[in-house]
Amino acid sequence: MKTIKKITAVLAISGLLFVSCDNKKKEKVEDKMEEVEKKMDEIGDDISEEFQEMKLELEDGMSVNYKVDSDGTLAFDDWDAFTIANKELNDIERLDPDEVNTRIEKLQGTIASLGNDIPKWLQTDEVKEDIKNVQKEYKNVIDNKNDATDKVKQNIEDLNEKFDDLREELNEVIAKYKKS
Repeated sequence: MKTIKKITAVLAISGLLFVSCDNKKKEKVEDKMEEVEKKMDEIGDDISEEFQEMKLELEDGMSVNYKVDSDGTLAFDDWDAFTIANKELNDIERLDPDEVNTRIEKLQGTIASLGNDIPKWLQTDEVKEDIKNVQKEYKNVIDNKNDATDKVKQNIEDLNEKFDDLREELNEVIAKYKKS
């Protein structure tokens, strides 16, 4: 069932992007979508083993599932872009600087789609603003990836700080639902 949801989400995003893009852009989007699908397959099993399933009842009676690991890191069944970016950015913090550029570039499609496939129950103005900040900081990292190693490290730290802000805001949204 999860695989069907993932495939449906990927196809929906692809369809929307195909309608609005020319051929070259379509090819780039197809490549990015393939990378996201591959990454979802690679980390999917790891996430389910490391994380504890949580269930949350929303005000409208709907229930949603999310996962939390022992460090409080979040993963969402219905928000693959966040889950992938979250794991990758945590991994990138521990990488050798030579490996960082390759890994960070592979996140382009994932970071770009953060705001597109966010679950409705998590869509607050603050979360949306944090997503925009992450995307802006990611663009800065990509635009300056050939700078001196220290500058690149600083840019990645800034990106991780923005992503930490997003994580904190998501935890606040979840806490509000738990209190309700």
